[in-house]
Amino acid sequence: MSETKLGLGGVLASLPVKWINHPSRNADAAYKPVQLVTAARCGLLVTDTLVTNRPDAVRRFAGTGETVTKAFGAAAIIEDGGRRTTFTHRLNDADLADLRGIEVSAHQFQRWIPKAYESRVIVVGDRLFAAGIHAGSAETYVDWRNDYKALRYERIEPPDTVAAGILEYCAELGLTYGAFDFVIRPDDDWVFLECNAGGRYGWIEDAIEAPITEALADLLKKGIAA
Repeated sequence: MSETKLGLGGVLASLPVKWINHPSRNADAAYKPVQLVTAARCGLLVTDTLVTNRPDAVRRFAGTGETVTKAFGAAAIIEDGGRRTTFTHRLNDADLADLRGIEVSAHQFQRWIPKAYESRVIVVGDRLFAAGIHAGSAETYVDWRNDYKALRYERIEPPDTVAAGILEYCAELGLTYGAFDFVIRPDDDWVFLECNAGGRYGWIEDAIEAPITEALADLLKKGIAA
């Protein structure tokens, strides 16, 4: 795998073609702490976040407000014939009482954000396609990836300040494409969660009838990247 990545991947990355996105830009943009700092610098709201492997730090952070934990990436295993991954989890007293193993690696903890609903915003060049995502169960209210069948979608427009922040974020990290996730609070403020530079969009395109594939094709037709 390593030789293939460095060999075949190196050849592909060297081609003078239009990339959406270039593999190096995707790799740079994958770090969640970088995403949060970049989003804040671009004027987007972010929630308080702790990165640590110390149990005492987790308990202090959780003692100041409701807290969730989430993975830095999309690690998955195959179990019982299906793919399983780690979803956002709201910490409870039992979790805080037993934090064994946390010292092994860095973990991400964030302040829980009250939700009216959520949004995925797909960026293609300078075009934005936003879907409101409404949870239909307690599980999807915490993390909508728990059950796609329990979701309802609508096409929406992000506020101008949010749209401007998104485009500035993409410019800073050299991204032509991005799948942004936001929580919209009951007071209508948009809070940035993350941006997956290679995030899926097909089901969103179908749900809100947005011409995302067409926009990608139009961009690719422009040819060689600068």
